[in-house]
Amino acid sequence: MDTGQPSADDVYEHYRQLIGDTMLHVHLSWTVMLPDDGAVSPTLQEVGTRLGAGASYELREATSPDVVHLPLCRPGPAWIVDRSDASIVLYGDHPGAVALRLLSAGTRVYSAHWNVNSVNSLSLAIDGEILLMIDGLFPGRPQDHPNLMWWPELTAMSNFFLDYEDSDFLGRDDGWDWQAGFLTAIELATGVRLDRGWLDTERPYLMLSRPIPD
Repeated sequence: MDTGQPSADDVYEHYRQLIGDTMLHVHLSWTVMLPDDGAVSPTLQEVGTRLGAGASYELREATSPDVVHLPLCRPGPAWIVDRSDASIVLYGDHPGAVALRLLSAGTRVYSAHWNVNSVNSLSLAIDGEILLMIDGLFPGRPQDHPNLMWWPELTAMSNFFLDYEDSDFLGRDDGWDWQAGFLTAIELATGVRLDRGWLDTERPYLMLSRPIPD
């Protein structure tokens, strides 16, 4: 039966092409906040308040997403932040574990991050607790992640995890694009898509006045 929704393979191929056609393979931080069932989605100002944890923030209008990659001197982290239906999207600096906990009050927070040094994580935080944080190069097996039931769309992606115990910590060598896999897992869970149209559109810009406390 055709549900009108793209298959996991189609979504994966979309992100494989997007990453190949842009500089996203070098660095990306993409976070989607999905409110709990029946909960009201936070405003962009409330997102700034959560992340600031008592510090001030500045929310600017209509800025190109490219600004987050410029070598600017900022007092604290910064993100492009915008709505996608009921969800809130953040694109820019890596939120980190503390920020994910702050953001996840009353929401499910899905986050993908990697940098030029291959430091990476795919994370899920719910109601102030980080339930999953997975390395794309060393994903392990499904049974290595006891909270995986909270992300069923990830479980359904047959190629995401290894099918053997990586006891020597050699990492994956099957050629599967784990970066595209990260973004596929988030879109399947939230319905929010990152594409060239999103990257080419000016959006609100959130800056904190200081680093997020550890």
